[in-house]
Amino acid sequence: MGLVGKVEYGTWKNGSSVYKDSKGYYVVAVNATGPMYKKYLKGWKPEKNAEMMEFVNKRWTIRKKAKGKSKKSKTRKA
Repeated sequence: MGLVGKVEYGTWKNGSSVYKDSKGYYVVAVNATGPMYKKYLKGWKPEKNAEMMEFVNKRWTIRKKAKGKSKKSKTRKA
């Protein structure tokens, strides 16, 4: 089990990178006497237009945002 995810969603107050898994958003923290662990963040959400970094082909790259489909309004024919 790796502590670091493949997508970086932003940064925490102390400059740590924020990752996400099935339990929620987390940062990797270090114990003074023990190993590293995941510290989950309650109520943290990424900014709406924040750039995300993705680990692809052994490099961190900026994640491209998918273009959403435009909704066509349906009107009733009389």
